[in-house]
Amino acid sequence: MQIIGHERVRNFLSSITADNFPHTLLITGPAGVGKTTVALAAAAALIGCDATRAETHPNIIRVTAGEDPKTHTPRAAIPVAAIRELRSLFHIHHSEPRIILIERAEELQQESSNALLKVMEEPNTQIYFMILARSDEAVLQTIKSRAAHIQLSNVPTGILRAGLAARGFSSAEIDRAAAIAGGRPGVALRYLENAEFRERVITESTRFNDLFRAKTLGAAEKILSDLFGKKERHIEVRKELVEMLEWWMMWLSEKNPTHPAIAQIAKTIPLLSENMHPRLLVERIVIELQS
Repeated sequence: MQIIGHERVRNFLSSITADNFPHTLLITGPAGVGKTTVALAAAAALIGCDATRAETHPNIIRVTAGEDPKTHTPRAAIPVAAIRELRSLFHIHHSEPRIILIERAEELQQESSNALLKVMEEPNTQIYFMILARSDEAVLQTIKSRAAHIQLSNVPTGILRAGLAARGFSSAEIDRAAAIAGGRPGVALRYLENAEFRERVITESTRFNDLFRAKTLGAAEKILSDLFGKKERHIEVRKELVEMLEWWMMWLSEKNPTHPAIAQIAKTIPLLSENMHPRLLVERIVIELQS
């Protein structure tokens, strides 16, 4: 679980002790840039375990939206019950640090965020919080004010390539992964190691190029016809759309960095987590592409 890039953060991790570690650490940055890798490395340093054990270490409590136990489908948001359950940790004496890792804090709704704030106010010197989010705007101001903040940026291409080469990938593989990753090591590794993800990227690249060349809105709508999937997969579809639109924004920036659709994509991505119809949101982008 070696961190690729982020030298400043790696220097910080090398100096971590229980005495100087912040009670709450907020880590922000684009999807795939390395937030979880950095958080687990920090947790491993704090606990004093090997980084390879951090994924499953019992002292690291990972909180995500998870699945609905009745439908076995992904939840759209982190339930407030999952946050309130954390309070039980504060009623036990811990001889070793415990780290509560909130992944994708943008999936916290208002009630869950308020519950998290109350949990953070519980006194316990052995419990630490790490909160991961795409942007600090996704986190309550009252939580941000209590946190040390690490903002991760995209890794320069040369450093990303060197990191991938150190893991044994060929030059041809690295060329393809670096082209899609946009400086995000997690995306590059997922592309190289996950055949299903790699196929999705290729499919979306073809779709985007077809959309960019489409002459009419009707032609563009035909290209989008299979994009939204079945109704029962609406939560997965929204998450996949966020990822897809990030690729679109990167590819469009390469073609025309001043294209008006770039701003529309940037506006649309946060709206996909709200109760707005995804097809209508994407169609607005397509209209901009046609302009």
